[in-house]
Amino acid sequence: MADPFACFGGDDSDSDSSSADEGNTNNNSQNEDDKNIDRARQLMDTYNNNKSTTKNDNDSSITASPPTTFQFHSSYEDQKARTSSLPWPMNPPLYLGPMELTKCKEGGGRGYIATLDLPPGTCVLLEQPIVKGWSEAQMGKRLGLESIQYIFERDDAKLVIQCMEELHPRREKVLEIYKEGVDAATSDVDSSDGTQIIDMISNMNSDTSHIKQVKSLVEHAKDHNITNSDGSYIEDIDINRLLLTLRYNGFDSGLYLHFSMVNHNEDPNLIKFRPSINQNEDGLYYSEARTTRHVRKGEALTLHYLENPREVSHATRRLILWDQHRFDIGDEPAYKQFLDNGLYSDNERGNHIYESELVHGKFPKSTRDGADIGEGGNERDNVATTDNIEKSLDDLEEMLVEIQAITQLQSNGKNSDDSTFDRAAALELTIGELIFASKSTLGNTNHILLSRCWRLHIDIIEVILSHYTFKLTEKQSVDLMARFLLSVKPLLESKRCILGNAHPDVARTHQDYSMALQALLSHPKKLLSLNLGSLDQCSKMEHHSRKEKERIDAMYPKDVDIILDSVKKK
Repeated sequence: MADPFACFGGDDSDSDSSSADEGNTNNNSQNEDDKNIDRARQLMDTYNNNKSTTKNDNDSSITASPPTTFQFHSSYEDQKARTSSLPWPMNPPLYLGPMELTKCKEGGGRGYIATLDLPPGTCVLLEQPIVKGWSEAQMGKRLGLESIQYIFERDDAKLVIQCMEELHPRREKVLEIYKEGVDAATSDVDSSDGTQIIDMISNMNSDTSHIKQVKSLVEHAKDHNITNSDGSYIEDIDINRLLLTLRYNGFDSGLYLHFSMVNHNEDPNLIKFRPSINQNEDGLYYSEARTTRHVRKGEALTLHYLENPREVSHATRRLILWDQHRFDIGDEPAYKQFLDNGLYSDNERGNHIYESELVHGKFPKSTRDGADIGEGGNERDNVATTDNIEKSLDDLEEMLVEIQAITQLQSNGKNSDDSTFDRAAALELTIGELIFASKSTLGNTNHILLSRCWRLHIDIIEVILSHYTFKLTEKQSVDLMARFLLSVKPLLESKRCILGNAHPDVARTHQDYSMALQALLSHPKKLLSLNLGSLDQCSKMEHHSRKEKERIDAMYPKDVDIILDSVKKK
């Protein structure tokens, strides 16, 4: 079999004809190439100027959908009235959208629901973290006692600690469980409280070094007059409760009060954007949440607690969520029941999510704590397959991050040494080989881990084409872009099935797809060799993806400053 990943050798020619032949044969070939290029440019112009319809990948017409014009109108008085009933009336969010906090079975017994039918892109929450980021000692590790020390050293430590009393597990609940002392706590409580509070604190107290650190923090709090809201001194049980609070509610970017009230879901309808700083003079540091699909009035508003849940296997998600949040998303029966019990009778997205986990047609067995799954056979092999691929991806992603860091330090790629380029080229080849091998070992061309493979492949190619084109011949650059296209096409198909057609991640992938097609339309012979369709069809696909990117982007306007201005006190 020919090596499909060899691109860093060969000549500059984009022609498939042998360069040994001279005369009229080469002239005819060149003329044909020129005609193909002209035809490709003509087609692009035609579809670029067509504003009334877009085309899908199967060449069927779709009427372009106008962006939503939904706007939830709020005001300072409205915000004040609605936030006064929240647990922290003196620390309201910057903006509370069309939602309210209610009692529910999930999480800590509370959660937000939509108060209106909401289209995708609706801003529902803007909030500054009460604790911005974490200490250097905490970086790269799950939140621990270092973060409590970090909070204790803040000027507003008492305020933060007292606000944390209302986060899960609430101080009132912990005091109720341990009212007769830690040793007297029994399992005669709600099962989830037993798991998330009693078991976890018992595990903590089995570590003598942990107990020693807790005692030190108690003394620090007393010396600096950091107390509970009722004026009582911080005790050992409070330190353990605070640690659980951080682990159950903390984000990478810090601790948020109101975001912590949003419950987890394996198929969430919200996306939380990474914090940013607005451009006004106040320079607010905030994070925002928006809907990613249509949400019905009364429906729970949910997030996924993992950063990239659609690129992590079910077994790994189950292990991490149990370890960090102490809740279990279940094995196949429970998980499939959840996906089948969606709000809509035709839960096509739920079916795609379920099928993206299958390995050779079977859902891999797993346990919440990674323990032995029992006797052998294919189930054990399937878990090992996904685990091995994820470990390989972890290693390759570390290499990518290191290469990206090196290239970012360079103002111009030409100043970098050859070794970085060689590492980037080798990484691209390795990822390509992993994609090829994973398709076979997974037996599922739509598996969730292939999305992670494709994304990693796209990222390293972007590094090479952005920083090292001067080291590539034209043919090598074109071949590299062709492989970029072959990864972005299935990634787009996967994201559309699992995330729907209104998610920002889908918009970004549409942009990548459009960019690759646009670049290769200038090299028609290479594009045709990929068997994606005729030049006419490729032009339609390019136009469709570009318009889809614009359509989805219009659902997520950069209007935070406008929203904040609308709820300011006049």
